Amino acid sequence: MKVAFKIGYLGRNYHGFQLQPGVPTIQAAVGGALRSLKLNDGRFCYAGRTDRGVSALSQVIDFYIDPARANLALPRVLNSRLPPDVWAWAVASVPENFSARHAALWRDYRYILPEAGLDIGLMRDAARRLQGVHDFRNLSSEKTRPTTRDLMKIDISEDDGMVIFEVRSDGFLWNMVRKIATTLAVVGRGEREPEWVDLLLDPRTNQGVAAAPAEGLILMDVGYQGIDWRVEPYSIMMAKERLSGVWKRDQVLAEATAILARSMVV
Repeated sequence: MKVAFKIGYLGRNYHGFQLQPGVPTIQAAVGGALRSLKLNDGRFCYAGRTDRGVSALSQVIDFYIDPARANLALPRVLNSRLPPDVWAWAVASVPENFSARHAALWRDYRYILPEAGLDIGLMRDAARRLQGVHDFRNLSSEKTRPTTRDLMKIDISEDDGMVIFEVRSDGFLWNMVRKIATTLAVVGRGEREPEWVDLLLDPRTNQGVAAAPAEGLILMDVGYQGIDWRVEPYSIMMAKERLSGVWKRDQVLAEATAILARSMVV
């Protein structure tokens, strides 16, 4: 039989999702947990790779499991062998031909721009130009695969001095969301007009856009048809407790850093 899990993680302690020799990755952590529990040999399919420093709320994995060990296919059991910054929180039985990657209808990402004073109206104008089916070659680091994608949704909001945008697509290219973040920030600062986006979306041009920092990016959700997810409240509660602890420590560190910066006067 085959099962799927929803996995969350904080990406800052990992060199991305995919296996790499000699460095910690999310795939290595999850695969090690599966082997430790003897659920399988550590191999699994996943919805998509995330880069170093990128976090996730709802990465999806799937793998085969011996029906005799199906009672162990629970988020809390998998979490007992995962590090505290990686956690499972939902599970589903899926058909044997299910693939977390190929069955995905869409993916949602959220990016946090820690920058006050941006012109949201200009950014929304630029975002409207990005929405729809376009060639995103100039807004990705892709070198070989086709670069046309359907950007189904792009929403921009403000929250406590930060600008947050959410995007949904049938598929994202390497660095696509982070380059969109840079593009929106440049327009929001008034350094470029929203019409600049039209030039970036013209595949006949060769425009360079730097990728925004990975730390602001979160894989929020992956959409499928006909999957009945069973959410485990206990695993969500434990993840919230651990995340709250990290959040409080980071708030202290952020304030200490701000005090140092403000105190460095000539």
